[in-house]
Amino acid sequence: MLLRLRSRDGLERVEIDDNATVAMLKQVINQKLNIPLHDMHLSKNPNLLASKAPQDIADLDNGSKCLKAVGVNHGDMLYMLYSGERQVQPAFKRSWLDVRPLGHATTAAEIAAKQPRISRQEEAMVASLSFDRDAANHFQSYVQSALAFSIKRGGFIYGTVDDSMNVKAEIVYEPPQDGTSMHLTLHRDTEEEKQVDFLAGLLGMKKMAQLASSPHALHGMPQVGWVYNQSTEERDFIMHADEVKQVAMMQDEIGDYCTTVIVSWEPASEEVPSGQVHFEAFQCSKQCVQLTKEGWLQSTPEGEKPGGVVQLRNPQDPGQEGPVMIASRDASEADVDYFLCAVKILDHSGPLSTQFPIENRLIPQTKSDLQDVLKEGGPSRPYVERLSDFHLLLWLSKQPNLDSNDMTLLCDAIRNRAPVLEGYRVIIDSIAGL
Repeated sequence: MLLRLRSRDGLERVEIDDNATVAMLKQVINQKLNIPLHDMHLSKNPNLLASKAPQDIADLDNGSKCLKAVGVNHGDMLYMLYSGERQVQPAFKRSWLDVRPLGHATTAAEIAAKQPRISRQEEAMVASLSFDRDAANHFQSYVQSALAFSIKRGGFIYGTVDDSMNVKAEIVYEPPQDGTSMHLTLHRDTEEEKQVDFLAGLLGMKKMAQLASSPHALHGMPQVGWVYNQSTEERDFIMHADEVKQVAMMQDEIGDYCTTVIVSWEPASEEVPSGQVHFEAFQCSKQCVQLTKEGWLQSTPEGEKPGGVVQLRNPQDPGQEGPVMIASRDASEADVDYFLCAVKILDHSGPLSTQFPIENRLIPQTKSDLQDVLKEGGPSRPYVERLSDFHLLLWLSKQPNLDSNDMTLLCDAIRNRAPVLEGYRVIIDSIAGL
């Protein structure tokens, strides 16, 4: 229950179990407010605060009595007397309007700046996203066959951006991660991720944040976003509130071109008797990214199931009611749809294959997997084509036989479709046991 405590210094609140005793309440007050037990007098009688003989007001002196047995219920006001003075925070925090200097004239612009107006962004910052068929198929087939869409899984996508802001997603890198039916945690800043960034750079890829200031110079392959699957848990919204916040944070990190691809399972219906996998692409609005960065979007409390409504709180004044405006009304929450912009999604066949098993999955990568890829297509297949697999290159870069200089030459050959030097063919065949 929540109880209010009125003292000579102000009003305070404490929470305590419904079945607590008077002694337990005093212990909580002692721990939270640092008032000595021997100096504490409690009563339901407001005369306690003016009494010169507080020991005569003894309605709450029996510590073994249950609070409810002495008539104390949720929300009640109790009176507390002690010696000395304390600094008590005011129960009502004055707004910025109340604390303005005398004579200060407030403009409409100042008021608007203190209370953001939530509005929809009609169009995304990118024109479209095209996903490499091979990369997309390997991702969706894994979450469908191995995970049965029961938990979430994700990865970073790399690709190209043309002058018209059309994005091509060529590669998916799946970092170590933990997923549940509603939440996904990607483990960042690992040695493997650093190696991925290194190889991506060798293949002409760069982090989007490094190129965002020069959009018309994007002739390489920057990181363009991320992809994750939603579980089959029933929902009636595109993303839940925590997903929107995670998407906004990712977009703030990668840049304005960051696109989020959601992979979901569409259950069987009359139109689709066997069910099917569904791909969608979105961006958060710029306003959503800024509000998230400033701390306005709140995470769902632990133990609660996230829903399709985002809770908003002013980080500078957490107690402010209706901190934002939506459709000319004060509000403390917004539907997730206010923050999302749909992106047209297409598919294509990219320059890299995905024949080698993908890292950080249930079945580890082995030398026999390399052997299978090298044998694919027979002797007539160009060796550089066999190595044109990002996951294979990432695995090779971890082998003691090859260092960063070797990987630089191999990636240069793959990028330019040039023959692989004979010495590297011998080394790689040896690693594979051929």
